[in-house]
Amino acid sequence: MKYLYVFLMVITTLLVQGQSRNQHYITNQAPLIAQPYTPLPLGSIKPEGWLKKMLLTQKEGLTGHLDSVYSVVCGPNNGWLGGSGDSWERGPYWIDGLLPLAYILDDPKLIAKAKEWVEWSLTKQRPDGYFGPIPFDEKTMKKIKGTQQTMSEDWWPKMVMLKVMQQYYTATNDKRVLSFFDKYFRYQLATLPTKPLGKWTYWAEQRGGDNLQIVYWYYNICKDKYLLDLAEIIHKQTFD
Repeated sequence: MKYLYVFLMVITTLLVQGQSRNQHYITNQAPLIAQPYTPLPLGSIKPEGWLKKMLLTQKEGLTGHLDSVYSVVCGPNNGWLGGSGDSWERGPYWIDGLLPLAYILDDPKLIAKAKEWVEWSLTKQRPDGYFGPIPFDEKTMKKIKGTQQTMSEDWWPKMVMLKVMQQYYTATNDKRVLSFFDKYFRYQLATLPTKPLGKWTYWAEQRGGDNLQIVYWYYNICKDKYLLDLAEIIHKQTFD
C-alpha cells in the first residue's frame, strides 16, 4: 500500500506539472493551473445509509420549510422573487443549500421550490446584465421589520446566487445559465471600475473569492479572454 500511495502521488504531481487537462468534466483550462481533481456534476452521486437519512432530515426540517417557518424573510415577498421584502443575502443563502438538497434527493417538490428562485433571476435579468432584487425605493416601498431591504445592489449576495446558478447548471445543463453568466460578467467588467466591490458593503471585498470561483468556472466552459481580465479586477478589489 505504501508504494501504491507513492505512485499515485507521483502521477498526480506529474499531471499537474504537465498541465494535463480533464476532458470529461468542467475543470481548469489554460492559462489556469491544471487541477488533479474536479467536482462531479450535482446529482451524479446518490446518498445512501446514514447520509441519506441526514438529508431527508434536512428536507423535513428547516431546509425544506424555511419559506413557511421564516416567511417574513424567505416567503413570496422576498426581493429575489420580485417582492419588496428582504433583498440581501438570506434568501440566496437558503437556496444555496436547498437547491443541491433538492437535486441530490431528486425531490420534485423541493426542486420546484428552489427553481422558482432560479427562474426569477434568469427571466428578470436586465438587458445590461444586472440581476437581482429591485433597488429599494422609500417613496413606493414600505420598510418591513426584521428584513434587509436597502442593500439590494450590493455585489455580495449576487456572489451567493451565482453559486446557486452554477449548481443548477451542473444538475440540469440549462443553457440559459451560460447566457446569464455571460451578460452578468460583462456587466461586472464594465461596472466594477467605477462601482467597486466595496461600494455598498465591505462584505463583497472580503468575499471576492466567491465571485472569482464562478468567473473561472465559466471561463473553463467558454474560454473568453475578457473573463481573465474581469478576474484580475475582482482580485485587485478583494481584501488581501
